Amino acid sequence: MSIKIIPLDGVNCIGGNKFIVDDGHYSILLDFGQNFNEESKYLDEFLKPRSALGIKDLLYLSLIPPIKGLYRKDLDIFIDWSKFENHKLYKSSNVIGILLSHAHLDHTGYVTYINMEIPILTSLGTTYICKAMQDTGSDIEICYINEKMLENDVLKADNKNPYYRRRFIILEERKINDLRFWSISPAKKKEILGGELFFSREYELENFKIKAIPVDHSIPYACAFHIDISGLHILYTGDLRMHGLKAHLTKDFINYAKKIKPDILICEGTHPKSNRKTSEEDVYENVLRLIKNNNSLVIADFGPRNIERLISFLRVARETNRKLVLTLKDVYTLIALREIDEEIPDPTNDENIYLYRVPRARSDKKWEEIVYEKMPKDRIIDFKNIKENPEDYILCFSYYDFPNLIDINPSGGVYIYSSCEAFNEEMLIDHRKIENWIALFNFEIYGSLKDREDPYFHSSGHIIGEDLELLIEEVRPRFLIPVHTEPESKEFFERFDGFCKVVFLDKGDVFEI
Repeated sequence: MSIKIIPLDGVNCIGGNKFIVDDGHYSILLDFGQNFNEESKYLDEFLKPRSALGIKDLLYLSLIPPIKGLYRKDLDIFIDWSKFENHKLYKSSNVIGILLSHAHLDHTGYVTYINMEIPILTSLGTTYICKAMQDTGSDIEICYINEKMLENDVLKADNKNPYYRRRFIILEERKINDLRFWSISPAKKKEILGGELFFSREYELENFKIKAIPVDHSIPYACAFHIDISGLHILYTGDLRMHGLKAHLTKDFINYAKKIKPDILICEGTHPKSNRKTSEEDVYENVLRLIKNNNSLVIADFGPRNIERLISFLRVARETNRKLVLTLKDVYTLIALREIDEEIPDPTNDENIYLYRVPRARSDKKWEEIVYEKMPKDRIIDFKNIKENPEDYILCFSYYDFPNLIDINPSGGVYIYSSCEAFNEEMLIDHRKIENWIALFNFEIYGSLKDREDPYFHSSGHIIGEDLELLIEEVRPRFLIPVHTEPESKEFFERFDGFCKVVFLDKGDVFEI
């Protein structure tokens, strides 16, 4: 039997992971994410693909591969597939499953367009995070779809029929009996149907035996995958690290990998040249040291769904007798995850967690109604509360929340940038705008907006060089395929050619074993 691995994207770049594993009869996809750098060549915040034409723009811009039959039937009706027959990536789909390593959009974002008949295999936590993202207004349709209908030669959302859930296979033993969140429709007047969750520690799709192994990453519930195809063993790391609060998970994965002696290791390499290991505990201690003796408003800016970072700031709030103020989306996500994980802070019961009410007309969104119903009224605050006693709060705001500062009108304070570096020109522009907002209110900035991994207020979600070296030397695969890495990192991986064959692939290359 011949096994092929084909990168559709996610090589010689960071993100956009999309890899095919093909056994000659069927294939599976490893992630199906957005490549933000490629998107930024053509699109931006205000110029987006025309949703009224389905997947047409994405295909013609080569942002998704031309694989006939892979995409939703309601979105490919404008596509003349004959125009793509000479494309390097063109083929008819034999995909029978998608493995999602975690919920970051550079790994999941284009699942929106995938055929509804193809099941998704992932962790329960990743499933819940994706649903919370979708419920709260993201354009993605990972968990359920609002089917599009052809009307006057364009596609329009069907507002009469229900939402339809995708089929999810949760690669865990079921321990939760009541999964109410999965059944909640985001809209008051539309049902959500189909797609019950199926639980299995391991799962077989035709000749593919699939198992998920939890790993440490900056978003919770990330996992690597073990794929056994008639005794040929493939490991896919997804994104992982060894310096977060769940570092033991990645160490357990390494021990697991050593035992199975993989034929192929498809391995992330985001930061192979970095050896600065700032742990999440370091971030907590550095933030605590900064805030402890400060008597002004604190703004904490960190990545959405970075639950470890949120917990770090919550710990600081408790230590400094402050209140941690979250946005609606943050609270909704915590409520969802608390249903399946008791380690997640419960915003409805934690006396240090407050909800910020944005001034606007009453919303008709069901998810917002859920948050306001569950949160105690005395822990829902607005700009007047913060304006009166700014020194009592840590305000979890990011760039798109900054207009609310006009209402609060603080006179100085501390702004802590606790997120990733700018990795493209668009993010650099956003960072310059952040600096303008912060200067407008005379805040002091802590945490670099430019440094790739600030050593004080941010802990990277990716494995550093020395830990990556340890992982590869411990696992010792027959073949090593670096992915999610820049071209200049090639030299780092070449050092392993003594005990394994290092295979560098470009988009569309075929590695066959």
